[in-house]
Amino acid sequence: MIRLLFRLIYGALLVAVFVAAVWFGFERSIVGRSVTVPDLTGLTPEAAAVAVRAVGLQLEEQSGRARYDEKMARGRVLLQQPEAGSLAKPAQAVRVVLSLGAREIRAPELEGLAPRAAALKLSRESLALGPVSWYRDPSAPQGIVAQDPDAETPVAKGEPIRVLMSRGAPDVRMVMPDFVGKDAQAVRERLEKFGFRVGSARFESYDGVRANTVLKQFPPAGYPLSNHEVVSLTVSRAPDAGASAPRS
Repeated sequence: MIRLLFRLIYGALLVAVFVAAVWFGFERSIVGRSVTVPDLTGLTPEAAAVAVRAVGLQLEEQSGRARYDEKMARGRVLLQQPEAGSLAKPAQAVRVVLSLGAREIRAPELEGLAPRAAALKLSRESLALGPVSWYRDPSAPQGIVAQDPDAETPVAKGEPIRVLMSRGAPDVRMVMPDFVGKDAQAVRERLEKFGFRVGSARFESYDGVRANTVLKQFPPAGYPLSNHEVVSLTVSRAPDAGASAPRS
């Protein structure tokens, strides 16, 4: 009986010694030898490799996960795993993701656009329309003829694009004559001769007035008329509606 009890006590001691040895080994290999992961954010791959080797770790660059970032410069560490300050085993790899820098924006082509259309196109590219200078040239079509920076030039987000536009030929202005009671065809020919536009006439029957006579006009007589405006005429027609209208 005493021998059996001795064997049991001896076996328990052996188990306790084994458990203590395993725990001590675990502490030494896992906990006692852990190292603190350094902060690699903003470092170049070369500097990050030096930093991790200094504490017994390795660097693993995940080039396939590189991403654009507005704040981090191109080629610098953007993300890391394990995170800075966490514990890692010696020789463990610290995986890093590099920044591609801010996404490159190129100035779009604005030639021929009106300022409003250009502003809309620029806003879609996170850019803005800058100062608009203009000149008049009868030989140049209206719209933007030059821009700074030039199209396809790399630009920063929100950068204003300055433009030069042509407004075409100079304005022609005149005081609107009184055409009421005049022949509509003769009025049209006179206006078009001086570069003014006449819209399609509106026809009305009017007793006692010969066909194709101007009954009303817009703008009214005395109005300062520009060649960019359209003149509208109301013209009489024959009672049988057989008279032809002046064509647009």
